[in-house]
Amino acid sequence: MRLIHLTDPHLSSLDGQRFLKLRGKRRSGYLSWYRNRRHIHNPDVLEKLTQAIRAEEADQVLLTGDLVHIGLDSEMAEAAGWLHELGPPGTVMLIPGNHDNYARGSQQSMRHHWAEYLPQASSSETEYTAGYPVSQNFEHLQIIGLNSACTTRIFSAAGSLGPEQRARLGQALKTGRAEGKFQLVLIHHPPFPGMTRRRKSLQDDRELEELMIEHPPQLVLYGHLHRDREHIHGQTHIYCTASASSSLGASYRVFDIDRTEPGWNCQMRLMTLPANSARSADLVITARASWSISA
Repeated sequence: MRLIHLTDPHLSSLDGQRFLKLRGKRRSGYLSWYRNRRHIHNPDVLEKLTQAIRAEEADQVLLTGDLVHIGLDSEMAEAAGWLHELGPPGTVMLIPGNHDNYARGSQQSMRHHWAEYLPQASSSETEYTAGYPVSQNFEHLQIIGLNSACTTRIFSAAGSLGPEQRARLGQALKTGRAEGKFQLVLIHHPPFPGMTRRRKSLQDDRELEELMIEHPPQLVLYGHLHRDREHIHGQTHIYCTASASSSLGASYRVFDIDRTEPGWNCQMRLMTLPANSARSADLVITARASWSISA
């Protein structure tokens, strides 16, 4: 089965937005975009990666959030068009990032514009973790998506799962393991302590680490850091992928997971568009890995 991971496209534009009409945290987010992010996140780069991803003919595309900058309704509508270009809801699994659920009203806009790509929640459910973790089950594979994208105070990019979502995750991991499935977890924030500065970290990362030691998945994919990173934590392979629109070196990862008699064979290929390259440049393989896992 072929899976592709991409993250943090930050595809929306804030051109036309007026700073003085924004409020609270969105003002600082706009300044960050105007001074820095608009020079880094390039729509031509994202289009190049999108075309390459579609050509891979993956069984599932796994998208770990931050489609937008400051969570405005206009940004959500813009991102919805790109989501459909990337693939239909049945083949694209999306979990939100902190820039998606950025401020008041962001969650409502997300659920309106991205409804086909998000778990269904009743109109009475206002908690951001409602419907999470979301799980997709295949014959030998279980993909579990977590939502760490809580709304935070100004200058904070932290995340949290909360005790109820963690409890549901524990049950999902326990059930999938009993069924003999390869288990893959998606999360926007780095999953374990020490992976980033505290203001950008998962606030309950120690609790998540303890849970995953007890019920270790085979693979964890995350974003948020805008860089390519690899860790092995006990039995679990953990990968972060660079921003899919970055002019500094946009990336996506391809995972080919094959069931064998003793377990699974896994192959990873990191595809990168060289930094500051021309639109005509080709993506290159910048890392490979392969490993086997006993069932």
